[in-house]
Amino acid sequence: MLNGVVKNKKITTRKMKFDKIIIKNYKCFNEVTIENIKPVNVIIGKNNAGKSSLIETIKFLTDGNKYFLDSKRNGQNPEIIFEHIITRTLINDFFPNESRATYLPEIFSYSNSILTYTVAENLNKKFLGVNVNVEFSPPTRNYLETYATRLISPLQGKSFRHLSAERDIQPEQQNSQMNVSANGTGATNLIQSIINHNDKDSNLVEVKLLRELNKILNPDIEFTRILVQQNADQNWEIYFESKFDGRVPLSKMGSGVKTVLLVLILLHITPGMDQKEIADYVFALEELENNLHPSLQRRLYYYLFEFSQKNKCILFLTTHSNIVIDLYSSLEDTQIFHIKKTEEITSISSIFKQSDAKTILDDLEFKASDILQSNGIIWVEGPSDRTYLNKWISLIDNTLIEGYHYSIMFYGGRLLANLSLDYECLNKELIPLLKLNTNAFVLMDKDGKRITDKLNQTKLRIQSEIGDNNVWITKGREIENYLTSETIENWLLDKHQIKGSFLNELNVKIEDSISKVDTLNKLKYNLNKSKYASEIIDFIEPKDLESLDLKNKVIGAVEEIRKWNKMNIPKV
Repeated sequence: MLNGVVKNKKITTRKMKFDKIIIKNYKCFNEVTIENIKPVNVIIGKNNAGKSSLIETIKFLTDGNKYFLDSKRNGQNPEIIFEHIITRTLINDFFPNESRATYLPEIFSYSNSILTYTVAENLNKKFLGVNVNVEFSPPTRNYLETYATRLISPLQGKSFRHLSAERDIQPEQQNSQMNVSANGTGATNLIQSIINHNDKDSNLVEVKLLRELNKILNPDIEFTRILVQQNADQNWEIYFESKFDGRVPLSKMGSGVKTVLLVLILLHITPGMDQKEIADYVFALEELENNLHPSLQRRLYYYLFEFSQKNKCILFLTTHSNIVIDLYSSLEDTQIFHIKKTEEITSISSIFKQSDAKTILDDLEFKASDILQSNGIIWVEGPSDRTYLNKWISLIDNTLIEGYHYSIMFYGGRLLANLSLDYECLNKELIPLLKLNTNAFVLMDKDGKRITDKLNQTKLRIQSEIGDNNVWITKGREIENYLTSETIENWLLDKHQIKGSFLNELNVKIEDSISKVDTLNKLKYNLNKSKYASEIIDFIEPKDLESLDLKNKVIGAVEEIRKWNKMNIPKV
């Protein structure tokens, strides 16, 4: 015991939100803040903005290396400050039973307060204070100081593995080293050591690594074998065999295959050689998109997301790719850090909203042609249509992911009249969308106040240009007419405490039908469609696909998406 504190007891932050991190005086960082860390953390910024500096900070937070603290900025040493929210649960776990009567009431008075502490070499912690303007009693201060020293963050004690933007796999001389450096040096020797030594499990490379490599490279490439042989210079070199190309040395392949192979060596081989669980690692991977085709980027980055989810490890990814922004902005357990540098200050912000994501694209100077390098595009009128469509697609095939298998773009109502899907269109006033992406699918509201109303000329033209299999014109007046009356009733009652019988008529706008139930005129659907659509989809069930021709139309869209991605089309 130490002044009423159990000496060897530790507090872990695994059960709470990650403590806020403030980085001071490190390279380009005067003072920046990281609010939280998630399983997948994407770092975006221009060259020399500070992406690598953030990676170096993360490494320090795993191993407490003293080299980080040796760096100075304007004559001052780096400082890492944590802001930790004190909770009653942790106080109960930490404070010894025999001392509760004396000190607990005062300690509990600080619950939900912010305790700050700093970390030094080897991640030794020092209490700085609590955001309350009171004088601590000596026993309380002693308790808080010891409390701070026992905090353990989710990064502390983890193994840090790094793959830099400048990387390669080269033929190598045999040596006793079994480590792979951040630039790829040692990868060939590691693979040959595993394959050619009987005390190593060669299945780790010949079966597992090959299988995972094919997962990412398919359908472009499929290797049947991986092996290592000595070349004419007596260096060990990695070779791949495939059905059509025979045996080819890795040195004759593109840098994309080398990048994917290095990533997989880091993720799968390193933990096996270290005899550690993958969950005990933090992986930092820099600019993996270099020299990768957009479709391969999507497969690799989605693989990383699934890997993190399955193995409970933490990933940090630096990138300049809009494809990564598009993919990870739509996935749970991911976040995007935008590092922005001006002449006077560097800032880090977390991106949560689509409008924020646009500032990233502007900062990185992406063009529309960059953003449209998608496997295929579904064109819809607006954001609420996207919300409903994604929900319905997930009910038919939950393996399809927006930003990975397909993208959704908005044509915005009357804009459709100025768009064309005819590749040979010579009318300069029309924009030939198929020149942007030949895989296209268009969802349009039928409009019209009566069932007998005919389609307007724009819709008929789009339908003829793109073909019946690639166009969906709603059976009712608008996309909202597919929503069942039960779905809307449940939403109104649960989210807005509006009770009543709702009838979704085929050719009546949904806001007009809602007004018959919402007699007090509490909500205006048409003025906040995106927000309400996000609420409504929580009440949509699989049986609701039987509404009108909804199920057949969604199945048609799913089949097109799977064709774009060269996926088998399952029977539904």
